[in-house]
Amino acid sequence: MLLRCLLFYLCLIPCLTQAQEVSTPRSVRDSAYAVHNLFRDRRHRALEGGSMGLAGLVGAGMAAANKQPGMAGGLVLITGFFTALDLRQMSRYSESRETLVTTRYEQGWPLPPDVRGRLKAKYFHALK
Repeated sequence: MLLRCLLFYLCLIPCLTQAQEVSTPRSVRDSAYAVHNLFRDRRHRALEGGSMGLAGLVGAGMAAANKQPGMAGGLVLITGFFTALDLRQMSRYSESRETLVTTRYEQGWPLPPDVRGRLKAKYFHALK
């Protein structure tokens, strides 16, 4: 009977250690990599939107030059608004803030709530 219990526990120990290895939280290095991917992705999106907004502002200038003030005013309002949003996002996800967040995180500080809330599973993998 004692031998059976001993054998049972010896077989159970490897299963318990494997379960503990699977449930360990991500390391600091993985989270820092995810933060880097998040900031890079958001900057890239802001650059795309900002360039489209600037193209719209150029179109508004051309419409004003062709004496179409109603169309030019509408284009300026719409593209100006979205360009301002993209510039705000570029400043929010700047390289200097990325460096600040990752170095503080590696030193043991928690991630800011806005960054932590935007981290998704896709940022922990290599982006295309």
